[in-house]
Amino acid sequence: MKQLVALFILCFLGSPVFGQDSTYFKSGYAGGYLVVPKGENWLLDRAFVNDGTAYSIKINNSNFQSSYSSGDTIRLPYYIAEMELLDKKEMVQYQLYIRLNKGK
Repeated sequence: MKQLVALFILCFLGSPVFGQDSTYFKSGYAGGYLVVPKGENWLLDRAFVNDGTAYSIKINNSNFQSSYSSGDTIRLPYYIAEMELLDKKEMVQYQLYIRLNKGK
C-alpha cells in the first residue's frame, strides 16, 4: 500500500517538479531578424553572441525587448560591444533563449 501511494505521488503530484523546460532556442546572424510566429507570444530569457566556435558570450538583455507578440520582428543588432571579445567578427551569431508566454 505504501508503494502504491508513493507511486501516485511521484506520477501525479511530482510532475511539475520533474517537468520539461519550455525554453526554445533561436539563432540568427548579426544584422538579421527573427519573426514571432502567428499565435505565439515570446519572452526573452537570455541571449548570447558566438563567432562559430564553442565559446559563447552572454549579453545583456537590454539589447532587446523583454516580450514580443505574434508578428513582431526581432532585429538582431549588427554591432554590440560584446562582439569585440570574439575572435572572428565577420560571422557573429546571436543565440536567443525564448519562453512561450502562456498568459496572453
